[in-house]
Amino acid sequence: MASEGGRERGRDRAERDTIVQLDIPFCESVPEDLQCGICLNAARDAVVTEECGHLFCRSCISNALDRKKECPVDRTPLTHEQVRKDVRTQRKIQALSVWCYNKKGGCTWKGCLSDLEKHCEKCDFATVKCPFAAHGCDHVVFRKTLTDHIQNNVTSHLVLLCTSMSKLQEENIALQQELDIIQRSDERFIWVIPNFESKRGPVYSRKFTAKTLQWYLGVDFEGPDQHAGVYLFAEGHSRRVDFKLILFNLDPAKDKIHTVNDWSTEFKGKGWGPLKFINRTNLEDTGFLVNNCVRIGVEIESEPFE
Repeated sequence: MASEGGRERGRDRAERDTIVQLDIPFCESVPEDLQCGICLNAARDAVVTEECGHLFCRSCISNALDRKKECPVDRTPLTHEQVRKDVRTQRKIQALSVWCYNKKGGCTWKGCLSDLEKHCEKCDFATVKCPFAAHGCDHVVFRKTLTDHIQNNVTSHLVLLCTSMSKLQEENIALQQELDIIQRSDERFIWVIPNFESKRGPVYSRKFTAKTLQWYLGVDFEGPDQHAGVYLFAEGHSRRVDFKLILFNLDPAKDKIHTVNDWSTEFKGKGWGPLKFINRTNLEDTGFLVNNCVRIGVEIESEPFE
């Protein structure tokens, strides 16, 4: 191995992004002959140079050689083909004594590095997420107390699960209706609004791309005479377009269509559309409310203009 001075020079010269901190909790300092010549940690997937015999992590030396074909320690010309796996050194590193990663949490396990990963998979002091995390439970507990957490929070977990299932059901209904309408035409952006009658204030659709630009729709529920306005907004630009709005009916022959070709220059970069597009009275009886959802479509009919 190189002298300490040579090792330090090699580290100083290496780019910072090649230095990988393993953060393995070794019980004692790693012997110098087991350290990578670049990151100075215990060599990970240890390799050795055939010409000068220096030890490195495989990833460290690979990154270094991608930049310059020389040994980072002594500048000896070096290629990827002149680096080989060091099985003997890797075995020595795997035999080093380590603590559990969860030592600060109370785990007293001590063993070989080769057994560390297997131990941590079952360590009682490892912190784990609640199985109901996907449904909204944000508790993180020790593995050994996870069973107690689940048993003590049955009711709250059931509430979270029911809420999550309700949202999934709403999304499923909306997606199915989008699919049904898309089958009528593949040139439209479709927006399905669930629980339409309970909405208050403005609501906005997700963004979509048309004519290489991004747009989104908005509904204002404060329109006059129990009506709601529907507007097209430009996202990240101030272009205008002519467009067509469609309020889909249960019967396609009764779809309500409104063509917009008067986007005012005073509203460049803002929303534009009909103030009284949706009559909120008797939506269900007239066929515009399906499974408590209103379906709105938009077709961009012109090239964008200033």
